[in-house]
Amino acid sequence: MSKDLSSGKGVTRRGFLTVAVSAIVAGVVAGVGAYYAGTLAAPVKEVVKEVTKTVTATTTLAPGAPYTTTVTATAPPTTITKTITTTVTTTATTPAPPAENEVRIGNLASLTGQLAAFGQPAAFAIRKCVEDVNRLGGLEVGGKRLPVKLIQYDDSSDPSKATALAEQLILQDKVQIIIVPPGPPVVSIPVNQVAERYKIPCLSDGYVESWWGAGPWKYCWTGNLPWFVTPVPGNDFRAGKPGYRALYNFLDFTDLFRDRLNKKIALFATNDADGKTFFELAPKAAEAAGYTVVGVEKSLGLYAPGTVDFTTIIREWKKGEADVLWGMSIGADFATMWRQAASLGWKPKMAMDGRALKNYDDVAAIGGDLAIGLADPFQAWHPSLTYKSFYGGRTCASLADEWTRETGKAWTEMLTTYGWAETACRAIEIAGSLDPEKINQAFPNIDFMSIAGRVKIIPEYHSSPSLFHVAQWVKTNKPWVWEAEIVWCADPSIKPTHDIVFPLP
Repeated sequence: MSKDLSSGKGVTRRGFLTVAVSAIVAGVVAGVGAYYAGTLAAPVKEVVKEVTKTVTATTTLAPGAPYTTTVTATAPPTTITKTITTTVTTTATTPAPPAENEVRIGNLASLTGQLAAFGQPAAFAIRKCVEDVNRLGGLEVGGKRLPVKLIQYDDSSDPSKATALAEQLILQDKVQIIIVPPGPPVVSIPVNQVAERYKIPCLSDGYVESWWGAGPWKYCWTGNLPWFVTPVPGNDFRAGKPGYRALYNFLDFTDLFRDRLNKKIALFATNDADGKTFFELAPKAAEAAGYTVVGVEKSLGLYAPGTVDFTTIIREWKKGEADVLWGMSIGADFATMWRQAASLGWKPKMAMDGRALKNYDDVAAIGGDLAIGLADPFQAWHPSLTYKSFYGGRTCASLADEWTRETGKAWTEMLTTYGWAETACRAIEIAGSLDPEKINQAFPNIDFMSIAGRVKIIPEYHSSPSLFHVAQWVKTNKPWVWEAEIVWCADPSIKPTHDIVFPLP
């Protein structure tokens, strides 16, 4: 019953900007909020920086296997840690290619700070992919096998620190490619700017509309990226199929219960690039399908990150009789809002958030039974999926089990980042070279089955749209309290693992 905002027509990589121009211009180019202040434009001139970092070097040498070196900003008790202060002189030139004796992949991950729930499992997944590659003898590059060295730094969820560390990865560590894990584009867009300046390929993340609008990019790509409303080009295997565009998962899942709803929707989103794009486009899709968005004319529910009192917004949602919540917010902010909503007696029949409800820690922090039935409307990965790694055949279930064994934590969707590391490795192998320019030129030729599903880069958008499912949070009898279960997917190849929870208890 949903109506396509694009009327089913293909668009050029710039054409879709007309759909979301106000969100993109206000949210990305102008630098919405403190996230992007001072990070979106870097002068092309010599800059001298002092970088203080804590380095942990761990070398794992399996019998008969090449080595993997991981450099992180946090050290387990059994490793040797030292603090180094270095002065880095940077210029906007491409570094000379390193000797062809190893592949060097750089990774900036938010191991601490507000994005740690995204960064920690992502960094783990990338390490596991590199380990699997090295067990096979490394990557085949130009007719010979080369070991992969992974260099990871904690960016502390800080865009300024991420910018400096990206330069260090390029200029000092001489990496051939950089990976920035999935998550809000707080860190990814500033790092993208560095990668573009130094002409180093980078795997990054964000909605394709806002992400591309901050570019467009020549050296930045994604593995599986959320497409919000932009249609997949007609010559692609995903063209016209439901499940590949995030906004329509909100709408199509809501439509399952259309006759049991009053068709009034509340929107809740952060005043940043992702949130403003969502707030610009979601009302158009909802209203085209016959729904009313409560308070849309005054941007009700568009809030500043870190807000602690949402009572005025909630009372207006309640007064407007909204019985569906669509969100694109921050986990801690959603938890605050949801607890206040319960105390004020407002609980919609359905609540979905495509950002705040992706990670276990964020959901567990809500408290009590308040998280039962809360939904992530576009989840791309789950342990039950039958995909396998291109490098060695690791399964989704085994990756989740290993995460739990090593961390004691519940699995999280961010383990899908294993597939991003696979994508970086495939680009290098397709290039047959460690020359960053040749690696960059290989991305349009990527088409393979990963642990996150099929990755086929659409050159026009520098990305590969994911097949999404809807997951709801339910209580378990496992060592952890909550688990995200697949309850619906537009594509029948993805099987539910739990019945839909409706209405919310």
